[in-house]
Amino acid sequence: MQDRARRHGVRRIAGRGAPGTQCACWPRLPTTRMTLDSRTLLRRAGWLLFLSLLGLAAIGMLRQQVDPANQALKDPHGAAARARAQLAEVVPDDPVLLLAFATRGGLELTEADRRLLGELVARIDGMPGVQEAQVRPVPDHGLLVGTVSLESGDAFATAERIVAKADREAPPTVVVHATGLPLLEGTLAARIARERQTLVPIVVLVLAACAAVFYRHWALTVAALLPALAAIVTMGGLLGWLGHRLDPIATLLDPVLLTIGVAGSVHFVQAFRLLEARGASRDEAARTATQELLHPALLATGTTLLGLWSLLTSTVPAVADFGIRAALGVALAHVYVFWLLPPWLVRFAPATVSPQAVAPDRGLGFRWLQRHRVAILVGTAAITAALATGLSRLRSDNDPLRLLPTTERARADHDTLAARLGGVETCHLLVPPDSPAADPSRLLPFLAELRLVPGIAGLAGAVARSPEGALAVPLLLQPGGSAVRAPLFADVERTALALGLDEVVVAGPAVQMARDSHQLLDSLGWSMLASIALLAVAMMLGLRSWRRGLLALVPNLLPATWIYGALAWCDRPVSVATALIGSTMLGVIVDNTLHLLHTHAVLRRSLAPADALHAALVRCGPATRLSSLVLIAGFLSTATSRLGTTVEFAIVAVATIAIAWFGTVVVVPLLLSHDNPTAGRPAQPREPVELRPEQA
Repeated sequence: MQDRARRHGVRRIAGRGAPGTQCACWPRLPTTRMTLDSRTLLRRAGWLLFLSLLGLAAIGMLRQQVDPANQALKDPHGAAARARAQLAEVVPDDPVLLLAFATRGGLELTEADRRLLGELVARIDGMPGVQEAQVRPVPDHGLLVGTVSLESGDAFATAERIVAKADREAPPTVVVHATGLPLLEGTLAARIARERQTLVPIVVLVLAACAAVFYRHWALTVAALLPALAAIVTMGGLLGWLGHRLDPIATLLDPVLLTIGVAGSVHFVQAFRLLEARGASRDEAARTATQELLHPALLATGTTLLGLWSLLTSTVPAVADFGIRAALGVALAHVYVFWLLPPWLVRFAPATVSPQAVAPDRGLGFRWLQRHRVAILVGTAAITAALATGLSRLRSDNDPLRLLPTTERARADHDTLAARLGGVETCHLLVPPDSPAADPSRLLPFLAELRLVPGIAGLAGAVARSPEGALAVPLLLQPGGSAVRAPLFADVERTALALGLDEVVVAGPAVQMARDSHQLLDSLGWSMLASIALLAVAMMLGLRSWRRGLLALVPNLLPATWIYGALAWCDRPVSVATALIGSTMLGVIVDNTLHLLHTHAVLRRSLAPADALHAALVRCGPATRLSSLVLIAGFLSTATSRLGTTVEFAIVAVATIAIAWFGTVVVVPLLLSHDNPTAGRPAQPREPVELRPEQA
């Protein structure tokens, strides 16, 4: 009877019905079990809610639209924007499509073809979304050129319909060429949308394949990518639901979050496996790994945020928005590392066999580096000094047309027409009513001189006059980027001022694009310098040592000096993609460096200097090496892109990660070993020292 009662959870009591007692025939209430079940249900409900929100974010990410006019790349409050607004009072600021028809053999157009093409332009004039279409005279007798003024709505869609109609209805003896700002910007936006849909999944697959080769287990492979993917989906969904549109700079957010998320994940997985291999239970390994890595992770997050927040100094909306979004995404990536990985690794990670399998001792390699310490450091300093001498020759240039591949029809047509006509883009010389330049006797000699200036192909039409008396003189621009056009426009305005033609400015979409691009590159350069200065102060405070703070800057300064110095010596200009590297790659560089320096500082409290440095390299080296190799492989896969900015970003990112890895695992340890009396000699064998929570 007692055995049966025990099996059913019944306990006997002395007095049935006594106060505070339970009847023997009643089963014991499982209060503790109910509490645990309640916690489990709450935890599962929380995970279910998180997965639901993540799915909702994924839908929002797919809904995110592309900005066809790239408005975020233009400073809405700059001098170029104000001049363009003043020009709109004289000349309509409508999007213009340039439509040209040429014979296939390069011969002159026949009168019959000209008549048919004129009728086609007249039919285009009646299409929806078209304000005006008319034939323009050109000196090339093998061309018939028409300008189509579009409504400001969806100009790209209208331009595509016009080009399709021209292709269908043009005589078979002629070839259709089409160009213009709405067509070029719309084509670039469409290319960006396709790149994001195809390239990011390819990068993720490459990263997963590399992690799988190293870890050889699906759970660890997923753990390396999980926080980064969750941060990308969260940020993409948030921006998509808020209606923020993609631009060429915003598309770089996903690679940045991948780099930072993967670096943080690899360090956590490494710490977890090493603790488990040394005898800790899974729960204890997850808890201790969190305590060990929390301080360097918070320091890395703070320093990365400082670098990204320096982008807020830019007046270009796309750059400032990128700084805010990347900062929020980096914070999310680090939060996901400490929130998602502990339960994932406890539940799914494979058993670790030995510490040597997780962190192999590569002391022989480091001792070889120590024996050649002077040669390595002197060689690194010599290369750095040689490349730094070229920084004074560094120049910036940005031509949005170069972002498109040469095989893209919009760019091919642009290049063809620019070669035949001398240029296809125009700007206007804006003359206020009360300016001395409004006098024809003062204006005409000035225009005659402008026609001889390199970069200006000549006049592009008749002079327009507003009811108030302001003049707008159209000028045809030769092909060129911001490095050519920004100084050209400044020289024109300075020359006008020197001749006494006050308040004469150059205005138009081409002017705003060139000046905003030039300003964008300048602001990115100053942002990088500001971020390095802020990083130095933050790392000195975070590491509680001015020497360690300066050492932490080495892996950040080496890539910037070597890459920009090499670009200068090769006479290659800095573009938007290469200029953004300085701020966007800080996350992965700072993350690896701070983990190494923090671990070394903690181990110095209980180990000899040489032993502490050796143990820090054993613990942090595999994670640094894996994250660097995986990211290099991932960015190399993006070099297959057909978008110029993505290719440039990928190549420079690979070089940055490789140089930063060299600085972190070679230069910084050799500099740390400078004060070690046992440097160059094998470390004495000791028992493994655990990082206790109070040490971290």
